[in-house]
Amino acid sequence: MDCSYFRARLNQFVDGELGYLDVAELQGHLSFCAHCSAELSQLSELRGALAAWGEAELAPPPGFAERVAAAAALEAKPGEVTIGRVVEDVLDTLDDALGRIPLPGGRTIPVKNVLGYGLAATAVLIQVERYLRRARELNPS
Repeated sequence: MDCSYFRARLNQFVDGELGYLDVAELQGHLSFCAHCSAELSQLSELRGALAAWGEAELAPPPGFAERVAAAAALEAKPGEVTIGRVVEDVLDTLDDALGRIPLPGGRTIPVKNVLGYGLAATAVLIQVERYLRRARELNPS
């Protein structure tokens, strides 16, 4: 039997992206196809392992950032263009062009930071909207 049609839909099935008829058709196939059932089991196991790995707290060893920065500084030759210098120059130019916003207490904040916070907030809102839309699609009550 050619199972390619059903195997191509296993990821969509696990992600909850199939419609009711497609789910019923796939479940019918899985009820008698040991190969596809085994692949679904392996896929589910792999996804579970990846999800658990994503929750693991990973921390660099103490002093890692300092060692990397020191090694990069040793590698850079005087006057040589490095990515850090380019980024720093671009950010300085951006600060000069956009200016700073005065805050209470005499402090200021670069406009580029405010724009960055706005973009980050927009990205979060877009993800929340996608999550809510998907939740509504999965629970159409």
